[in-house]
Amino acid sequence: MKVEPIIKIKNTKLGEGPLWDYRSNELLWVDIPNGLIHFCNLENQTCNTDDIGQMVGAAIPCDNGNLLLAMQHGFAFYNPQTKELQKIIDPENDLPLNRFNDGKCDPAGRLWAGTMSIDPPRDAVGSLYRLDSDLKVTRMLSDIKVSNGLAWTKAANKMFYIDTRQFKIMSFDYNNTTGNIENQQDFLVFDKELPDGMTIDENDNLWVCFYLGGKVVCYDSITGKELEVIEIPTHCTTSCTFGGENLDTLYITTAANEGSDLGGTLFAVQPGVKGLKANFFKTNQT
Repeated sequence: MKVEPIIKIKNTKLGEGPLWDYRSNELLWVDIPNGLIHFCNLENQTCNTDDIGQMVGAAIPCDNGNLLLAMQHGFAFYNPQTKELQKIIDPENDLPLNRFNDGKCDPAGRLWAGTMSIDPPRDAVGSLYRLDSDLKVTRMLSDIKVSNGLAWTKAANKMFYIDTRQFKIMSFDYNNTTGNIENQQDFLVFDKELPDGMTIDENDNLWVCFYLGGKVVCYDSITGKELEVIEIPTHCTTSCTFGGENLDTLYITTAANEGSDLGGTLFAVQPGVKGLKANFFKTNQT
């Protein structure tokens, strides 16, 4: 299985949150500390970049063409055409040393995004939030160290969630109608390995990136069995998503790291399985 470097944007520090926008056939991802959103046409390997002016942990398309951002200072809508940023709410305005990290929409179009401390030590000061289409925000979990990857099964009855610095993937029974989670369990616990971002394929298998691990690992989401390991030629693999016209290419973001010219590069591989379409944020607009 051949892993290809696709594109490297100069001065990338922490590539994260890749998402395939099947409407425009573009790959979106962010550079968190630089506060950048990249919009890339991978057919001709060209990228447009917007500078948000603060750390941005996730950029999620909305059903109305805008983006929903999870940033250093809370949630906001962003119009890529006008470059207008419309603040929604900062649920942690009393915690200025925290920022939002990874985020995704569930199958019903609600945004889930979590927080972490900006600087070490990574104490359990973060939370996981759910933002509904009426823009009501609910804290779903507390005592999070480094909020990271999220995934839902095709049937939308299970949710998986990573806390990187607790070295584990959690699982929940998920109610797609209400957005409620229950029956929290430790699905996989690692010995000092750092699970980061993840995605899920059409067979409900999880693809998990390991920060400082230089790899993406596929797990059976029922048994937890390791099914496949993809080695990435740089140390800091951060997140992944399926994209391309047939959703059969796995795109992998990375972070810069000393001693590697490939740190911060976007990689691609075809693992022989397809992913699911990305979920967009559902607004109240009709």
